[in-house]
Amino acid sequence: MTYRHNNRDVVICYSDPIDPDSTDWVFFSYQNWLRAFEAITEHKALITGGTIVTDSVFIGDVVDSLGNTYTNTYGVEFSVTTGATQVTITHRVDSAVSGSIDLGRTHIDHTAIIQVRSL
Repeated sequence: MTYRHNNRDVVICYSDPIDPDSTDWVFFSYQNWLRAFEAITEHKALITGGTIVTDSVFIGDVVDSLGNTYTNTYGVEFSVTTGATQVTITHRVDSAVSGSIDLGRTHIDHTAIIQVRSL
């Protein structure tokens, strides 16, 4: 399921819980966030209520179950910490803009909260 981040609030994934014994991936697409000539130069994941299995990795294009394509996508694989009721995953990026003045951004966070529920 796709959730849209508005760059002001965390995204709460109410309709897509994770099982307490599961390992899964969460994806962050920057196709509508990056400006012309801007590229992500650093990226990492931060987590509460879980453990990072695979830290932030560039995936490229991702196609969802409805056939929508998302570009400039990064993924984070995670598992749930025993007893957690939710997992908070923050994807932190730095960027650079080519040109005479680098108008890149530093430590920009996008956060998703995933509920934990036995399925």
